[in-house]
Amino acid sequence: MSDEWKARVLAAPQVASAGDLYRGRSFSEATAAATQIRAQLCIVSAGLGFLTAQQSVPSYNLTVSRGTWDCVLDHITPAASEADWWGALADQDMVRATLRLADGLILIAVGAAYLKMLAPVLSDLPQNTIDRLRIFAGPANSVLPDRLLAQKLPYDERLDGPHSPIRGTKIDFVSRALHHFTKTVMDQHPAASIAKQAEHVEELSGQWGRPNVRSGARRSDAEIKGLLRQHWDRTGGLSTKLLRVLRDELDVACEQKRFARLASEVRNGEVSG
Repeated sequence: MSDEWKARVLAAPQVASAGDLYRGRSFSEATAAATQIRAQLCIVSAGLGFLTAQQSVPSYNLTVSRGTWDCVLDHITPAASEADWWGALADQDMVRATLRLADGLILIAVGAAYLKMLAPVLSDLPQNTIDRLRIFAGPANSVLPDRLLAQKLPYDERLDGPHSPIRGTKIDFVSRALHHFTKTVMDQHPAASIAKQAEHVEELSGQWGRPNVRSGARRSDAEIKGLLRQHWDRTGGLSTKLLRVLRDELDVACEQKRFARLASEVRNGEVSG
């Protein structure tokens, strides 16, 4: 199936640079972080592989986040993992070479599903390159192989505590942590060890407190479809983004199968305000 997808990508017209195609706070925080330290911004894409922000790309709709209609892993037979899919899609030798040759620290900020996709490539790097990794993954410790655990910065739910300077939603958590790190920690400890930088993150996090956890509000099918229509344009109709808007921004409870059904009904009907 990856060969079929790659053929479609090659045949599709290029519509924008990768830096212009991706939108939302998560990408803008990552862009700001790269600008802060004058670094090259690279993108780990489930549909296009490994990109720089300057590369021209087609518009597409594919993810490896399970439970949404556009998750490619739910349509592959036999079953494949996130790493299996990306291993067939991306030029992994090129990714490894790019990371080995990079100067200074290599900052990795991706969600849990994408970390599963990328982890085999990272764990296969030589130790002197792994030592330069700084991984932003929130609570996703179980996703990381043992070789990479020591490179994870200790950002956790305190990033959304009442005194945090950069609160937000779950979908933009790792990018916010990345931006905080480049703006605050690297400003004081640009070339320090992971242990020293992690200690500084802990010191700052200890001042923020922990967020109050609320249960998501229940809404009727009609109400949820109305919310999907309201936020359709800014998410590009992407199921993963719409679900995150519902759960993380609007605090609306919606089980994934129910969400997929409602999103499909909206998609197949008229999307209007």
